[in-house]
Amino acid sequence: MSRQNLFRASSILLVLFVASRVLGFVREQVIAALLGTSLQADAFVVAATIPFTLSFIIGVSAGNALLPVYTGRLQDDGRSYLASTVMYVTGAMIALLTLLGLFFTPQVVDFLAPGFTGEARRVALLCTQIMLPSTVFLTMGFMAKAVLNAHREFNVPALAPVWQNFVFLILIVPLGKYLGPGLAWCTLAGALVFYLYNLPALGRFGVPVRPLLNIRDPEVRRVLLMAVPVVLTTLAGRGFVFVDRWFGSHLVEGSIAALNFANRVRELPYGLFVAVVSSVLFPALAAAAGRRDMELLRERTAMGLRLVALVTYPCAALLLVLAAPVVRLLFERGAFDAAATAATATALGFYALSVAAMSANSVLTYTFLSLRDALLPLGVGVAGLAVNIVLDYLLVAPMGHAGLALGNTVGFFVTAILFLAFLTRRLRGFDWRRLLVDQFKIITATLAFAAVLRLVGGYAGLYAGAISLAGQLWGMTLAVGAAVSVYLLLLLVLNVEEIAPLRQRFIK
Repeated sequence: MSRQNLFRASSILLVLFVASRVLGFVREQVIAALLGTSLQADAFVVAATIPFTLSFIIGVSAGNALLPVYTGRLQDDGRSYLASTVMYVTGAMIALLTLLGLFFTPQVVDFLAPGFTGEARRVALLCTQIMLPSTVFLTMGFMAKAVLNAHREFNVPALAPVWQNFVFLILIVPLGKYLGPGLAWCTLAGALVFYLYNLPALGRFGVPVRPLLNIRDPEVRRVLLMAVPVVLTTLAGRGFVFVDRWFGSHLVEGSIAALNFANRVRELPYGLFVAVVSSVLFPALAAAAGRRDMELLRERTAMGLRLVALVTYPCAALLLVLAAPVVRLLFERGAFDAAATAATATALGFYALSVAAMSANSVLTYTFLSLRDALLPLGVGVAGLAVNIVLDYLLVAPMGHAGLALGNTVGFFVTAILFLAFLTRRLRGFDWRRLLVDQFKIITATLAFAAVLRLVGGYAGLYAGAISLAGQLWGMTLAVGAAVSVYLLLLLVLNVEEIAPLRQRFIK
C-alpha cells in the first residue's frame, strides 16, 4: 500500500471513526448525566468491564493473530475455511466462558470488586448477568473486522460501532429510567448490532454465516496457537482495567466511575486517530513482512510512529493542561456535579501523558505481530503490567484513585521503552537518527502548543469554576484554535515530513 493510499484510506476511516466516537461520547455523557459518580455508576462500570474487556482481549487478539496469516492466503480458495474455522472455534470458546460466567456471576463480581457490598453488589450482579452475552457478539465482531481489513475493506467495520452506539442511544429513552440495569440492556442490544452489521460484507468476501470448518488446516492451528500469546499480550495491556477496579472498589464511592470517565477521555485520541492508522497500517505491515521486505517494514513502522506522535503529543498536552475544563465541558450536567468533575480531572491529569506511550505501543505491537512474533509483545506487556500493579499497591493509599492513574501511566511508558529497545534487534538498519530528529521537532512544537493553550485558556476563563456552557465552548474553541495554529506553523517551519502536503498547499 502506497503512502498516498494509506493517507486516503485513513482519511475516509477518520470520518467514520469521528462519527463513532462522537456517538460514543454522547453515550458516555448520557451515562454520566444519569449516574454521575454514584454507587450505581461504580456498579455499572464494574459489570461492563467483563464483556467489553474480555471481548477486546480475545476478539482483537484472535483477529490480530488471524490477519497476517489470512493475508497470505488471499489468493487461496481455502481462505474462507481458515477465517470461518478460527472465528467459530473462538466464538465457541467465548460462548462457553459466557455460560460459566453466568453460572458463577457472584464469584466473578466478588473477584473484580471485593469492596462491593449491599446495594452496589446487587446492582453489579444484575448488570453483569444482563451484559455477559454481549461478550460473544463483540468478540465475533472484532474478528470479522480483522478479516474485512485483510481485504482492505475498512468502512464496514468502522461503521459497525456507529450503529452500535446509535442503537444504545435510541433504547436509552425507554430504558434509562431503570438506571444501571436499563443501561445494561441497551449495551447488550448495541453489541448484537455491532456483530450483525459485518455479516453481509463477510459474505461478499466468501465467509458466510454458516460455519465452514476445517480443523485439519495447519494454518488454523498456527493461528490458534499464535492467538494464545497475543491474548496474553492484550490482557497485559488491558490488565490495568481489572487492577483499577480491584483497588478502586476499596476507595470512596465514585472512584471507579471517575477513573472510567477519565480513561474514556484519554482513549479519545486513540479512537479518533491511532485506531484509524493502525487499522490501515497493520495489513500493510503484514504484507511487507510476508514478502520479507524489511526496508518497507522499517519505513512503515517509522511512518506509523511519526503519524501517531503528530496527533497524540498535542492531545496529551491538551488533556494535561486543560484536564478540568475538558471534563467539565464533556460531563458536568445532571448527576455529574462539580465534585465528580474534580475527581475525574485529577485522574485525567495523571492519565494524560500515557496517551503517547499507548499509541506507540499499538504501532510497535503490530510491527512484531506482522513478523509473527507474539512472544516479545507478551514479555514487554507483562513487564509493564507488573510495574503498574506494584505502583498501584504503593500509591493507592497516599494518593487514592490518582495513584492508580499514575501507576498505569508509568506502566505504559515502561512497555514503550522496552518495545523500542527490542525493535533495534528485530529491525536492523532502522533509522533511529531520523526518528529521534522527527520526535524532537514534534516535541518542540508540542511545548509551544501547551504554552499557548495555558495562556489563552486562562485568558478565556476556562479555569474559573462558574462559567456558562457557551463560555466553555467559546473558550475551548479559542484556546485550542490558537494552540493548533501555532503547532501547525512550527511543524511547517521545522519541516516535519508528514506535513509536506499541507506545506505544498500553503505555499501555493
